[in-house]
Amino acid sequence: MIAFLQGQLIDYDDETVLINVQGVGYEVQVNQRMLIQIPPPGSTMTVYTHMQLLENEIKLYGFPSTQELRMFKTLLTVSGIGARGAMNILGALDPESLARAIASGDEKTLLTAPGVGKKTAQRLIFELRDKISQQEELLQEGLSANGGSDRGTEEIMQALEALGYNRSEHFPLVVDMKARGEFGTRTEDNLKKVLKKIAEQMR
Repeated sequence: MIAFLQGQLIDYDDETVLINVQGVGYEVQVNQRMLIQIPPPGSTMTVYTHMQLLENEIKLYGFPSTQELRMFKTLLTVSGIGARGAMNILGALDPESLARAIASGDEKTLLTAPGVGKKTAQRLIFELRDKISQQEELLQEGLSANGGSDRGTEEIMQALEALGYNRSEHFPLVVDMKARGEFGTRTEDNLKKVLKKIAEQMR
């Protein structure tokens, strides 16, 4: 299983990117939102991947964050939603917007995604609403039990954002580390611990 790729971007087209990882070229399917954000050829980039084994080929689907990868896998659990459909949905809606639309039953927002008709939108809400709502409730319970987003936590998140990290992707990690008592009183030291943990997760 290939969990992520980190290497030099060689080329890209309307649906894929070609990444050189230690002399091996990987063709990765990406969505339209990610294509807008990718760096120019020659740059180093990281994509988190889902591997699909087909009868005659292996396909890799790539995402800019583990959060988006998790949402992709969640969409695949919906009846009638395949990899291409899930990619189209995430190409139109970021994970946060998609989760809000499903949790609130917002069919209108879901219909903005290519290939999503009224029946598909209703199926997404019906099959995923409880699952996504439960995930949000668990996160909020964790925040409440551990003092919520206090000043120290917020300072760490602001520092991570300044370094280019995605807030929604790494916020649960910071909350979990705080709950485990891994933080001290100095924000600078706590930030170093978070960065070390992120690096360990990417190995």
